[in-house]
Amino acid sequence: MMESMPPIVWADLATKADVERLDGRLDTLTLRADQNLSDIQQLTRTVAEQGASLGSRIDRLGERLDARIDGVSDRLDGVSVRMDGIGVRMDDLGVQMGQLGRAVTIGAATMAITVVVFMIGTIASLIVAGAFG
Repeated sequence: MMESMPPIVWADLATKADVERLDGRLDTLTLRADQNLSDIQQLTRTVAEQGASLGSRIDRLGERLDARIDGVSDRLDGVSVRMDGIGVRMDDLGVQMGQLGRAVTIGAATMAITVVVFMIGTIASLIVAGAFG
């Protein structure tokens, strides 16, 4: 059977010691791989915990932001109601100013007519008294 095999150099064959050395290196690599896997699992747990913590913080921040937006919205609603009230008061003031303007116009016209009538009466009295003639 050995004669049917291709020629082999005996120094190229692995010995039992070579196999034991490789087995020892394989054990070392396995231990390192196990440690790396353990480290990766710990990192994964840490990232998950920090992600959950960050998610919780973001949720709380969102709730605070929503509350502030609601507060601003309520305040703007109050301002809108007050502005509507001011608009109504301005409309009332406009009506009153129109009425006052008409009253002033009527009063001025009445005074002008009174002055003209007074002047006519004075002139007529002077004419009757003979002051012009």
